[in-house]
This record gives sequence, structure tokens and C-alpha cells, in this order.
Amino acid sequence: MLTFLYRIAVGLVFWLCFPALLAAVLITGRHRSGLAERLTCYRRIAAGSGRPRIWMHAASIGEVAAARLLMEEVRRRVPDSDFVVTTMTVHGRDFARALLPPEIVVRLAPLDVPPLVGRAVRLLRPSLYVCLETELWPLLLAGVKRSGAAAVLLNGRISDRSSRNYLRFRRLFAPVVQHYDRIAVISEKDRRRFLALGVSPERVEVSGNIKNDHPFPDDNPAIRERWRRLLGVGADQEVFVAGSTHTPEEEYLLPLIRHLVGRGLLVLLAPRHLQRVDEVVALCRRQHLDCDLLSRIKAEGGRRHHLVVVDTMGDLADLYSVAAVVFIGGSLINYGGHNVMEAARWGAVVFHGPYTSDFQDAVEALTAAGGGIRVGSVEDLAGGVERLLDDRQELARRRRQATAAAGQLSGAIQVQAELIVQTLTARNT
Repeated sequence: MLTFLYRIAVGLVFWLCFPALLAAVLITGRHRSGLAERLTCYRRIAAGSGRPRIWMHAASIGEVAAARLLMEEVRRRVPDSDFVVTTMTVHGRDFARALLPPEIVVRLAPLDVPPLVGRAVRLLRPSLYVCLETELWPLLLAGVKRSGAAAVLLNGRISDRSSRNYLRFRRLFAPVVQHYDRIAVISEKDRRRFLALGVSPERVEVSGNIKNDHPFPDDNPAIRERWRRLLGVGADQEVFVAGSTHTPEEEYLLPLIRHLVGRGLLVLLAPRHLQRVDEVVALCRRQHLDCDLLSRIKAEGGRRHHLVVVDTMGDLADLYSVAAVVFIGGSLINYGGHNVMEAARWGAVVFHGPYTSDFQDAVEALTAAGGGIRVGSVEDLAGGVERLLDDRQELARRRRQATAAAGQLSGAIQVQAELIVQTLTARNT
């Protein structure tokens, strides 16, 4: 009954407001990109004869990278599987189209509004819907299940705040969670929280975090050497990377960056959202810090300054290969942090702020191993970086510990891929 009332309420509010919303989009230009796809204005995708189609939904860039790993693993087990990928963000969609093989269809996810979700399910025609990370879209999940497709939630996580909200509105969220046939969660704490929403124990298992499970490419020494050569990194020059930063972290970091540049380090500054690149460059210039854009270096070659702003999509994970020390953004402010293991797997010592709830399992493992260091402020960060740069033996030891910690948090890909295969097999029997 609550789901029915939700459908009616959402449909009425959205379509009554739609003319005004559309006018605002056309006048301001905001959210215009991808609007047609969000309204499910995309073509019907023909189904291959007898081929299982897996609809993978990835919120943004991090989930797209994880989806690629899963697809590769699933195809080893089910070679004829067919994939469609949807994302919540335009940046995620564009990244997916650049990252994934061209035969994989990539679209923006539909708005969770009737009848858009029903149209999306009819056009995509999935055998299995796979959601990466915890996204509970009541109408979309209901539409998937009505179509006869199975549904799986992978990398499930319920934060402290979300847990309180889900339990407060349990009568609404519990039926939504029940639409998932199987759920793989990051930690035992997450498992307990899904059980509290009424999910039966046999449908929930702990798999770990697939974002910690990125395997090294076979040519990783070549990747490191290629970036060192492109960036003109000297034989004894250290590199500091500030990755996935948010407002106002760049402003906080600029005094440290100026100091490191003065010491002769190469500094890479990578804002999380590329639409902020111009803002970050302007901020650097106001502080009299000259910088290069990575896109120009890639196109023309020849780094001119000791500070490089990363303005290209999909390069940061490999840029960590040249770093000795890294700061992971989204952690000095209450954003939840970002993936610390992307840098640790390359043997970089990882500093992070106090706000790391989105990757707490990885942070705890990395800190326990000695490859990760928590700081409470940018002043603490500056002091910690300085001490490591002045103690080469300590720096080398912590880099080895970071690599070891990254290697220990593996195996989630295999567990989650097997869960997908099992769910497909159960549906077809």
C-alpha cells in the first residue's frame, strides 16, 4: 500500500511540476545535458538470442570502474552475457563510455517516476538488475521485479545516518529492500543493518569492498615509467598527489603545496569534479602558484611548472603510480572520503582527514598496517608529510606497508561475480 501511495504521490508532484521544471532547465541551462536520457528517450535495445542481459547500475565514476572489473569476471564464467550500464551522473556516463568496450550500451538512469521507470525496463529488457552501492529506488526496483528479472545489490553499505533514517521509515524502505534477491555487503556491520530492515539472513553475505580489489594491470611498471616520462619526473624527485579534493580543501592545501614546490617536489592536484578545474586554477593563480594542466601536457608534452592540475577523466588511479605521498580528499570536510587503496596499491603513503566513513574498512586496514596516516587538520598533514620527506627510511618502510595492506583486501570481485552467476542460474531454472 505504501509503495502504491508513493507511486501516486511522486507521479502527481513530478508531472504537475514538470512544465515549470522544464522551463527552468531550458532557461538556465542547468541539468540540460542528458535530460532526454533521464526521461528515457533512448532506443530499445535488441536482445541477443538466448543471451542473458545484465543491467548494471553505477552511480558515478568509482562504481563504473568497479562495474568494469565485475563484467570482465562475469564474462569469464558466462561468456555469452550481455551488459547494459546506467549511471546517475553525466560525468559517470561519459567516463563509462570512454572506459568500457564500445559494444556495451551506456545510458543515464531514468528518473524514479512513473511511467519512466517502466519504459526503461521495457527498453533495456534485463534478465538481471545489478546495483553497485546502496541505492533504493522504489519504483525502478518494483518495475524490474514485475518484468520477471532478478535483482542483486552489490557493495551494499548503510551508513550510521542512513541506518537511522531507514529504521525510522522502515515501513517504506523494508519492502524496497525485499526486491533484491541477493545482497553482498561490505562489512558485518552492514549485514546486521540489512537484517534489521527485515532481509532474511540467507540473502545477505559479506563480500568486502570491490573498490579495494582493483587488480594491478600486467604492465604496471610500464604505466609508472610512462607517467614519469610524460610528467618529466626527475630520477630523485618525489611526487605528492592531492587526489579527489573538494571545496574548500584546495584552498586549505595551497600553503603546503607552495612549500612542497619550493622543496623541488612535483605536485599533482586533482579536484574530484572536473567542472571545478577552472575554479581551482584561478585559486592557484591568485596565490601566485603557476600550474600546468595535465591535458596540455598529454597533448603537447613538456611540463613547465612544479604544480600540475589534473583536468582529465580516468587518469588519477594510474597517476598515483608516480607518487611517494598522497592526500585523499573529501576527508578534511565531512564528505565521507574516497578510495585510499587506489593509491596504496602503488606503494604511496596515504594521508587522510577524519571524515572517511565511506571507506572506513579500507582506512582501518591501511592505518593498522602503517601505510595510512590520519590527520586532523592541514597543519597536521603538512607536519606529517615534512617528517616523511626528511626520513627516507621511514618513508620507504611505510610505502612497503601500504602495498602490503592493499594486497590483503582482495577477493571481493570473485565473490560478487559468483553471486551474479548464481542469481542468473537460479532465475533460469
